[in-house]
Amino acid sequence: MIVSMKRLTLVGIRQEETEILRALQKAGAVELISVTADDDGGEGAKRLDEAAERISRFSESLSAIRPYAKKQGFLAPAREEKLEKMQLDVKEAEEAAEHIRAILEEKKQIEARLEKDKTTYAALMPWTEMEQDMSSIVSTKFTQYFTGLVDPAAEAAIREKEAISSEFYGEPGARAAILACLKEDARLVTGFLKTINWTDVAFPKMKGTPREAMLFLEQDEIAGEKRLIELQKELESCGVSLDVLENAADALLIERDNLAADTQVEKDTSVFRLEGWVRSDEVDKVEKALKSVTDAYYTEYRDPAEDEVPPTVLKNDAFNTPFESLINLYSLPDARGIDATPYMTPFYIFLFGIMLSDTGYGIVLSLGAWLFLKLKKPTGGLKGLAMVLFWGGRSTMVWGVLVGTFFGLDFDVIFGTADKFPLLLDPTGNPVGMLLFCLLLGVIHICCGHLIKMKMCFQDKDWQSAVFDNLSWVLVLVGLTLAALPMASGFFDPPFELGWYNALHLNTVGLVMILAGSAMVLLFKGRDKKNPISRLASGFGGLYGATSYLSDILSYARLLALGIATGYLAMVFNTLCSMLMGGSGVMKFVGFLIAVVLLVALHIFSIAINTLGTFVHCARLQYVEFFGKFYEEGGRAFKPLQYKTKHVQISK
Repeated sequence: MIVSMKRLTLVGIRQEETEILRALQKAGAVELISVTADDDGGEGAKRLDEAAERISRFSESLSAIRPYAKKQGFLAPAREEKLEKMQLDVKEAEEAAEHIRAILEEKKQIEARLEKDKTTYAALMPWTEMEQDMSSIVSTKFTQYFTGLVDPAAEAAIREKEAISSEFYGEPGARAAILACLKEDARLVTGFLKTINWTDVAFPKMKGTPREAMLFLEQDEIAGEKRLIELQKELESCGVSLDVLENAADALLIERDNLAADTQVEKDTSVFRLEGWVRSDEVDKVEKALKSVTDAYYTEYRDPAEDEVPPTVLKNDAFNTPFESLINLYSLPDARGIDATPYMTPFYIFLFGIMLSDTGYGIVLSLGAWLFLKLKKPTGGLKGLAMVLFWGGRSTMVWGVLVGTFFGLDFDVIFGTADKFPLLLDPTGNPVGMLLFCLLLGVIHICCGHLIKMKMCFQDKDWQSAVFDNLSWVLVLVGLTLAALPMASGFFDPPFELGWYNALHLNTVGLVMILAGSAMVLLFKGRDKKNPISRLASGFGGLYGATSYLSDILSYARLLALGIATGYLAMVFNTLCSMLMGGSGVMKFVGFLIAVVLLVALHIFSIAINTLGTFVHCARLQYVEFFGKFYEEGGRAFKPLQYKTKHVQISK
């Protein structure tokens, strides 16, 4: 069901505001509504920025040391810590984060320097034969120097210039050159160099010859690499601080949320006013939280006004609650609408099993989900999805028995019954019968959607919509099913004979229902229109909607398609692996070992890929074919002020 919401107005003493907000955050029962901008000179925004900056520092440090911390298993549950302990860890975490930041900064500087050294070393390579000090190659009052790289083909042209004195170094394919000329000839030389393949090169600001500079760079690289190794070891040793940093980061997240809440509260010098949404079943919880701080406050709870949009909160029993995660994946219902969870749950479980339909796969899926829940102890949506897979696995086990498959093996093969094992359904032996069964399930599913909509219409005292817009289509769909049943009876295994008398009655009843439903659509689809021609045109348009129902019903053929795909894929894997066992002697033993490993891997892959397909397609049948008949989406999630953490769970 959808929990009704109350609009809360709270007035309290300004000096107690911080403690009251912390108490409400601990209770996690109030979604704040901003009633004012930050009117304290930007102080609130400034504190939020400071908190965000501290969280960012901790996040950077956590990312740096996480690879070196003690690894927890995938199924290990999240750590639990008391909030008081987390807050006490903040000071130690600040010191650890500062140390890690210093290490990262020094590493960054050394790596940048070494990268620059590599570039400089490569630039000096052509100059290794040069014996002059690089710092001595500078222009004077009367002389102009040019240093650069030149195409060997242009070397002769340079030597021919009387105004230029030149020296060349390096291999013929990469000539480095120093050119000198009088100051008054510098412009002519510059123009000449533009006509040949010349690239200016500036010596690095280093003393000594290029070879001496390269030797220094080599020694600097060795020292830098050595220091990087030392810093890496220091960083790895910081892995022990992971828990402290996680505790502090989550404590700061909680503090940041509290600061953000403070900016949504209206306040003056003596009192403050807070507005928010509270679940009607948690009003006492809010009052208890307030009384734990003070008795000097005033609260008022009222129902939402017509122009207000309260958040949507779903509340179901333990069996249906996990399937709320599927509703959240789609869209929450309108707060004044209906919770589809209890209606969807049995259909989802039922259809999930048909799509996967292998007893072995069902056992693995349900057992894996159960172990994940027991060992990992997830919360929220992840827990809900795990429970969905658990119930889907149990349904798959049942349907696997009905269709007679176990990891792709027919029950006849397992029990040696030679095509005599009794099956209620046989997708491979009688696919047409199974297809008709799936389409029948589709009719039932869609009709249930219309019946739910009828219930909603009657609750809104709109009996015309209930009868003319919903009951009419139920009559048409059921009538078509009854009329087609005599023709389809021969496709079932074993076939059943209705006899001409019973078949005639079914056809008659079906035809009457079809005519009655069609007449209701034709005559009352446009009942809000006064013009009889427009009204009749709307009726014909409504009857044309039957084509969409045909499309909806055919969508349930995917039940057969996915079920057969699962079975045949597993069968192919079994056949491939059995071929590896067909050798003799040592090869037979080796083939057996390879086949076992391969069989396990392939079936795990098959379970994963088919479960994903089943999950998606089963959800689609709910979202499109079922929800499309009654569901009113558009709700928004309830987001109370509470403890929100990323790394640990708050223990009570």
